Amino acid sequence: MILRLSLDLPEDEAYIRTSRLLSRCLLEDISVDSGTIQDVENIVSELCSNVVRHAASKATRFQVILDYYQPKVVITVTDTGKGFDVDHVPEPGTVRPDGKGGQRYGGFGLSILEGLSDKIDFSETDPHGTTVRIEKKLHYQSESDAANAARRDKDNGGSVSASVK
Repeated sequence: MILRLSLDLPEDEAYIRTSRLLSRCLLEDISVDSGTIQDVENIVSELCSNVVRHAASKATRFQVILDYYQPKVVITVTDTGKGFDVDHVPEPGTVRPDGKGGQRYGGFGLSILEGLSDKIDFSETDPHGTTVRIEKKLHYQSESDAANAARRDKDNGGSVSASVK
């Protein structure tokens, strides 16, 4: 592993931007290409937005962990909210409550996550809530950037495969 970013955040939309910016800075620092950085930012934003919009946990906090390896980033978001069944989510584009007493069209989040991610897993958080784990392959700006990331990963006990887009 190159490094781990672990955040314990309030369920407040102001912190969505914070988590997004931190993920961007770390990816830029290891010279990941801009398209991959944008994908990871969008994944982080969507996961955090879902927690803020839907979790309604008693703790009013959630965790975001980004584990950076040379070939991939693993993004894990955990809340202790009411949870949900991924098999019973309404179809994208359907009307649903907006959480503020009105209605909105929604349901696009899971499709976005599935489109941007290489692997996605949902699980229940004990005793309640949801954990989402996403893997996204990293593409680097150059072969030497990929080699540098592989060296850092190996030095910290990770894998050593390389990928350049």
